[in-house]
Amino acid sequence: MNASWQRILTVARREFLTTVKRRAFLLTLIGTPAYFAFVTFLSASASLQEKKDALKDLDVLAVIDSSGAFANASREIRTTLKTDLTFSRRSTMKPDSISFRTEVRFYSSLDSALADVRSGKIPQALVIPADYVETGRMRRYTRPGSPFTSGDRRAIGGWLARNLVAGHVGDDVAARAARPSEEEQLFTLDRSGRFEIKDDSREIADFLVPMFFSMLLGLSIMIGGQYLLQGVAEEKESRILESLMCQVSAEELMTGKLMGLGAVGLMTVGIWVTAGLLASGPALSMMPISAQPSVLAVATLYFLFGYLFFGSIMTGIGAITNNMREAQQFAVWFTLANFAPFILITSILSHPDGPLAFWLSLFPPTASTTMMMRLGASNSAVPAWQVALSLVLLGASGLLALRTSARIFRVGLLMYGKPPTLPEILRWARRA
Repeated sequence: MNASWQRILTVARREFLTTVKRRAFLLTLIGTPAYFAFVTFLSASASLQEKKDALKDLDVLAVIDSSGAFANASREIRTTLKTDLTFSRRSTMKPDSISFRTEVRFYSSLDSALADVRSGKIPQALVIPADYVETGRMRRYTRPGSPFTSGDRRAIGGWLARNLVAGHVGDDVAARAARPSEEEQLFTLDRSGRFEIKDDSREIADFLVPMFFSMLLGLSIMIGGQYLLQGVAEEKESRILESLMCQVSAEELMTGKLMGLGAVGLMTVGIWVTAGLLASGPALSMMPISAQPSVLAVATLYFLFGYLFFGSIMTGIGAITNNMREAQQFAVWFTLANFAPFILITSILSHPDGPLAFWLSLFPPTASTTMMMRLGASNSAVPAWQVALSLVLLGASGLLALRTSARIFRVGLLMYGKPPTLPEILRWARRA
């Protein structure tokens, strides 16, 4: 039976309108970006607050010095913590800072210092043995605290470094020994072969930009795939497909669903990007972010091919299962595969041209998200042939998945009862 584009577009229009009119779609459209924004803000705020609390609680440091190297050490620690980034008039971001003071109180007895720690009079006690200069060994006693911050440890380490050399050099040299690279200016080689300064705002942009593109692409692909999975599974469970099959062929139905729900995914991404630009446009204009126009075109191709690959698989899963619960049990493995590169995001962004990033960008289930990470990273210059090869492999895999799923879809669509076994599915894919 030859496919009719009129019937395909009718199915696509029905799928599109049915999906966007659901309350669940509105919840996804608004709730998903709000959730990620909230989690990101909460995580960043919690991390900064942990550092503040650790330094604020360190108001007194008990020291028992058996080495004699710190007999004339200063009796206070001044710590400066950089907090939120603010925009200056020169379109750069400068960090605000807050200072903390810690009193250093020397004890002659370890027992008395530990007794004060137990009673809560002092937060920490530092024991410096006689062989500290030779071995570097020391002991620190503290009350239970957060295991995720080391702000207090860095403050104590700076005090040790400064006072260890204070008797041998001037105050300026001692202060610099405590923080030897505090005012460092780091210049890195950009894609055009020029050196540019790498500041705090650049560090943030270098991490967030590729992560944003990859997350956006991965979410859009999976949202479209989940709609396909849900639509096929629900219609099969409610027996609506039996009526639809009287009017259209299996190929027309599957193609129409892919097109209609793919349009939903593209519209969702478009709304998210537009809303994000309107909300953060002024801030983004001041950040050192540069995006090549070709990246947008490549991202669109990755969405289309990635959606074809995952959407075809989700449609096939929906056809062979009897209800949404069974379908979700199979689909979760493909969802994890799409987001697997985020588990390795540190390795990928640190070495975007390395073997791991290269092979993940060629492997179809991880190609879309990995390649967008590589293209967004400032320390990467992805050759055009690698992008082309990745797109060819992903597109070919998508067509293969579409052809295979169409055969499974045709046979499994009207079958109910016990889910088919793997040999049965393979037989459908070969002979249908």
